[in-house]
Amino acid sequence: MVTPDKRTFEERYDSCFVDLGVKTIAGLLIGGMLGSFFLRSARKWPLFIGGGTGVGVAYANCEKSLNEYLRSLEPDNCLIKKQS
Repeated sequence: MVTPDKRTFEERYDSCFVDLGVKTIAGLLIGGMLGSFFLRSARKWPLFIGGGTGVGVAYANCEKSLNEYLRSLEPDNCLIKKQS
């Protein structure tokens, strides 16, 4: 059973930056290792592909988390009420 996420918008937003850093560095390391093992040379394009993949995955996770929070809000809270 999945438990609902109780984090606020700010906590989710902050975790997006941590996730971005972790996934980008992991992608760079994996791309560098795979490039050096399989290509036997120090080429830069595996690093770019690995880093870009890390950024893309982090962006997708962040977008999903923030959209999930925004969709869980009550629609009445988003209305602008006219003062008389």
